[in-house]
Amino acid sequence: MQTEREKISYKIGERIREFRVGKNLSQESLALASEIHPAYLGRVERGEKCPTIDTLYKIAQGLKIPLSQLLNVTAEIKPSHSEAIHRIEKAIYSLSEQEAVEIADIIERLIAFKKISP
Repeated sequence: MQTEREKISYKIGERIREFRVGKNLSQESLALASEIHPAYLGRVERGEKCPTIDTLYKIAQGLKIPLSQLLNVTAEIKPSHSEAIHRIEKAIYSLSEQEAVEIADIIERLIAFKKISP
C-alpha cells in the first residue's frame, strides 16, 4: 500500500516525464539543463525518489516552466504555452508591483488587438 508521499512522488514524476516528452527532450538533455544526474532524474520520473523543492525548481527551470505548474498535479498539462509563460513570469519578478500590473495591461491589450486583427 502506497503512502501519500509515495503517491505524490509518483504524480510529480509523471508530470516531469509528460512535460519532458512534450518538449521532445531526452532524460539526459533535461538532466543536463537542470544540473542533476540523469540516473537521478530517471528515478524521480519513476517515482522512486522524492526530490527536494530545490531539485524540483532546477527541473522546472530545465523544462522552462514555472515551478507552480510542475507542482500542480491536478492540472492538465498544456506545454504549448509553458515556455512563454515561464519567460514572462521570470521577467516580471524583477519589476515592482506597479510595473508588473502595467506589463499585464499591455499584454492584455496586445491579446485583444491580436483577436481583432486578421
